[in-house]
Amino acid sequence: MGTLAVRIVRRFVAGLEVYLGDPGKVPGIGAERGKKPSGNGIAKYVSPHGSYRYVAYVEGQPVAALQVVSRDKKQAVISNVYTSPEHRREGWAAELLRHARHDFKLVEHASEEDISDEGKAWRDRVKS
Repeated sequence: MGTLAVRIVRRFVAGLEVYLGDPGKVPGIGAERGKKPSGNGIAKYVSPHGSYRYVAYVEGQPVAALQVVSRDKKQAVISNVYTSPEHRREGWAAELLRHARHDFKLVEHASEEDISDEGKAWRDRVKS
């Protein structure tokens, strides 16, 4: 991979923290319904375009997010996953995935060509 490609990939991966944003404020998602917890908890934000974003909060601050996309409200594909660096390897993304699997009959990972190396490693850890 060339130097420019590596920089673009790093910039893209580093930009995933936007998924921790407040409802309706995440670029590319648009309007969302859902209630942000005041302390600890998990929020589910739903857009009218089939995006479902699960966000884990600790002491009112977002620490991890998982976005899935569904066309039929039965099957979903994981689109984005992000955990803040200080909360990685604590199981937050896996917990958000459990919530998505509770809400959908089937939750699939993105296709091989659409998933980053970090995403592949996480996928392999959470497969069931």
